[in-house]
Amino acid sequence: MDKYEYRLKLDQMKHLVAEKDYKAAAEIAKSVAWKKVKAPTDLYMAGKVYDHTKQYEESRELLLMAFDRSPRRGRNILFRLTQVAIKLQDIEDAESYYKEFLEIAPHDNLKYVLKYHIAKAKGAGLPEQITILEDFMEREYTEEWIFELAYLYHKAGDGVRCVETCDELVLWFGEGKYVEK
Repeated sequence: MDKYEYRLKLDQMKHLVAEKDYKAAAEIAKSVAWKKVKAPTDLYMAGKVYDHTKQYEESRELLLMAFDRSPRRGRNILFRLTQVAIKLQDIEDAESYYKEFLEIAPHDNLKYVLKYHIAKAKGAGLPEQITILEDFMEREYTEEWIFELAYLYHKAGDGVRCVETCDELVLWFGEGKYVEK
């Protein structure tokens, strides 16, 4: 495949990703010789496409290539690598990627999201999961994770804290899919 054909396929993939048509983008991605691609952003995008189409092994392979070719060893790549490893139930690798993420971005609040997903995948109890999300909520108040915390309170049998958290969710955000839930 020459550079023109590669650019054409890449542009098609970018357009499909923008439209969230990951299935069609994955079909195009299959026809690209990714080992020859040097641009980490292109490899990351293809890894993301494969992640969205549940082709986790292919996703991990491309994300690892992107990480190796990235001069800054991007935290976004490590974040997605950790998530893909969790989906593959490879907790050992997930924890390794998570540690690298912490080295690169120790103050990034997404570390709590990764820590929560790893704890959940390892079968951690509800109190541990709740503590992780409470720590996260002290630093960043987002609709999705407030809802998740309320759900954990509910699962733990703490109806009072569940209702209080849901009330805060409605108060802070007013509307949206999590408010409606």
